[in-house]
Amino acid sequence: MRVTALVGLALVAAAILAATASARRAAAILTCDGVWTDRARAREVPVRLRMPEGRSRVPVILFSHGLGDDLRSGARWAEAWARDGFAVLNLQHAGSDRSIIGSGRIGAAMTPAQLRARVEDVRFAIDELERRRSEGRCDLGRLDLSRIGMAGHSYGAHTTQAVAGQRFRAGRAGALREPRIDAAVALSPSPPFRGSSKEAFAEVTIPFLSITGTEDRVPFLPRITPESRTEPFRAMPPGGKYLLVLDGANHMTFGGHLEPVRRGPPPDARHLSAVVEASTQFWRWTLKGDGGARRSLDSFATRLGPGDRFERR
Repeated sequence: MRVTALVGLALVAAAILAATASARRAAAILTCDGVWTDRARAREVPVRLRMPEGRSRVPVILFSHGLGDDLRSGARWAEAWARDGFAVLNLQHAGSDRSIIGSGRIGAAMTPAQLRARVEDVRFAIDELERRRSEGRCDLGRLDLSRIGMAGHSYGAHTTQAVAGQRFRAGRAGALREPRIDAAVALSPSPPFRGSSKEAFAEVTIPFLSITGTEDRVPFLPRITPESRTEPFRAMPPGGKYLLVLDGANHMTFGGHLEPVRRGPPPDARHLSAVVEASTQFWRWTLKGDGGARRSLDSFATRLGPGDRFERR
């Protein structure tokens, strides 16, 4: 009996070790950096691609950084999504990236022309993913470009709203929409600067997850309050629309940096975990067709803390 028990324990231990090794292999990711040149616009677009190792085809998520940021933005989210089986391409936008810090050009970085340049960066990046065969060690032939998501923080959320179909001028509904985008996640979304939210977001029909916090504000945009960041969700047509509001989370909580970007307390681990879980379930549903992930997302409110809110339409 003792020999049988020992053999059984050995088999269980072997199974655990095999499962752990398998999980580690599944979690391994490649990171490839590049600078892509859009010759038509004489514009360079730095990129950072993370993708799971292996040979299987994977959906794609593009990530757009906030004002004055760079490829380090969203790293926490990108790594989590890549480990879950997605390829994530971070974009850096010239004219509204870290180069403007201390330059006194913040106003010039927030113009309609800069937003359009960001949208064109997104379109160019998708074109390049279709055209290129590889980037460093990353095999771009594995990318499933029939399943593309878009995400961004702050100004990157604004960029995400634009490619998802936000209307910016009367009579030009969806003028900046990128039809190859299938679903979107906006971290720190914003209401329109002019006009009503109802008009601005009436054409956003793709699945859309908005994530914000009760302290999500920036000093130089006092008109955008934490509550107003929920307006896009409420104004979009129902169907696949979700809103996560985390109690006490501030603007930088959603930047997704792996290292501190300024002095102050580190982000709350509970907030970070909630963002990763909600967004990953959303991507699993929208880009992988996982019905279980959608059911898990629909019940996400049951796993939140006091003061947090989760809504769906």
